[in-house]
Amino acid sequence: MSAQGGVTRRSFVGASATALIALGAGTGAARAWINKSGAGGLAPPSNGSFMFPIIKKLQLDKKYELDFDVHTYSSPSSLYSEFAAGNTGDIFGAVFNATNFYTRGMDVELLFTVSTANHGFVTKNPAIKTPKDLAGKTIAATTSSGFYGLALLFLRQNNLNPHKNVNIITAAPSSVQTQLLAGRVDVGLLAEPALSNVVSKGFHIVGDMNAEIRKQLSMPSDAPIWYIAGYAHKSWVNEDPKRAVATMKMWQDAASFHHEHPDEADKIVSAYTRIPVSSLKLSRRLGLANFIVKPAVEEKAHIDTILKGFKEVGFLKKLPDDGIYWKPQT
Repeated sequence: MSAQGGVTRRSFVGASATALIALGAGTGAARAWINKSGAGGLAPPSNGSFMFPIIKKLQLDKKYELDFDVHTYSSPSSLYSEFAAGNTGDIFGAVFNATNFYTRGMDVELLFTVSTANHGFVTKNPAIKTPKDLAGKTIAATTSSGFYGLALLFLRQNNLNPHKNVNIITAAPSSVQTQLLAGRVDVGLLAEPALSNVVSKGFHIVGDMNAEIRKQLSMPSDAPIWYIAGYAHKSWVNEDPKRAVATMKMWQDAASFHHEHPDEADKIVSAYTRIPVSSLKLSRRLGLANFIVKPAVEEKAHIDTILKGFKEVGFLKKLPDDGIYWKPQT
């Protein structure tokens, strides 16, 4: 299938056949979560985990009368399968996955934004400077991941097509990095923190992923390209609406601390993730560590535009209605 026609073969949540099987289990009213807070998230080195140690170190959960005992998973497929099965109430993951859950009938609500897209094409070849230079090159990419959907928009903006003038090799994120470092491919598509890791080793980013996506989707030049968000089963929200609001406020405080106290925040994150402080500082300099927490409904226009882009390239079969957006009770 062409880049324009989509990649529906893996368009749900990567290798998430388990999640689809578990879908029926995730639509019930009341459940017993795997932990007190019901929270689930990706384990380090995923930057989706960066707020976890800040929340615990500053006791932000206690500030809002919560017990944020987040359960972490080593792979996205495990995280999303557990959510689909109803074992976690609220998770922090890709917006496009929340949408796929919702349009398949799950009781999902998009709560709040967490971070913008932080992906990019990276190479060590000095002749590859601009997106146009990717033509004819071999690129390693994790085509099952949502950020490949964003990459397809980037490629389309530059008249590039995986089935015509670029050669895409499917690989797991760790394999993408390995192939890059070994010189087996010309270019790799990576997400943060792997992206800044290879940049620190002499590679460079080709083009500005978010800027090209904005052009492709006719978005304002400063529009955020939302990628990670907090979302939950409606039953988790309805069980304790004040908990949902408190969870968002807790994340807002953590994001503010990460922005306003970079040195201290990077030390806390480094101790938890084992990512060197130098790499975290590089990530900030590259603009790849951008955590902004606000009700998702406030960013509806931007999120809807991005979701339309996902549908255009085949990563969504249908768009959600407005029921996906949580309306916080303050």
